[in-house]
Amino acid sequence: MSSKSQTGFTLVEIVVVVVILSIFAGMMSLSVGSSEARKNRAFYEHLTDSLSYVRLLSAERMQPMGLSLQADKRGQVTPVIVTLSNPYAAYQAASVSADSNDSTPKNAMELSAELSTMSGGSDEALPTPSWETETEVTLPELPSGVHIRVQSLAAVEVSSAQQAQTLQPWFVGQMVPQVVWFGTGQATPVTIEVLHEARLVGDVITIMPDGSMMIGQGQ
Repeated sequence: MSSKSQTGFTLVEIVVVVVILSIFAGMMSLSVGSSEARKNRAFYEHLTDSLSYVRLLSAERMQPMGLSLQADKRGQVTPVIVTLSNPYAAYQAASVSADSNDSTPKNAMELSAELSTMSGGSDEALPTPSWETETEVTLPELPSGVHIRVQSLAAVEVSSAQQAQTLQPWFVGQMVPQVVWFGTGQATPVTIEVLHEARLVGDVITIMPDGSMMIGQGQ
């Protein structure tokens, strides 16, 4: 009698292999998702720490600083910390040639607001304040699929004096950062959201008019 050897896989064996492959696929997907979430969270925490530092640095220097969302060569919008350069130069130059009875110390916000009146009586070209990238504070590259949304708190009332100051050329227009700390302890009131594919990463960041930063929705 001749015996025939059985070849191929049974249905049970095929099902077992499919189940094992499904488990491995799920584990890989979970691992990739977890790694992505960690990167997004790390960026969020780095951003909040940097904004807190910028607030303190602006007040210490008495110099306007801000968070600017700028497009790179590829068209991707990235966050950058910027500083208003030359806020004092024109005031100092004018003070040397003009007599002034006002000896009250002034901060960068107030000095830069006076440049429009000082530059008219001088034949020498005075430095104009401009927003420059701050080399002392750098932000990490945006993770894939992550973007930042900044919304103004229109309901917050701003004093007329502050409105007059922010109407200077270097505080309006597309080159001005979306968030500004004026060096006076005040800031433009906004909310900042870090989003990954329309989902919020971390809590909403709120910059209050007094420059303080609040994490979360509570007031």
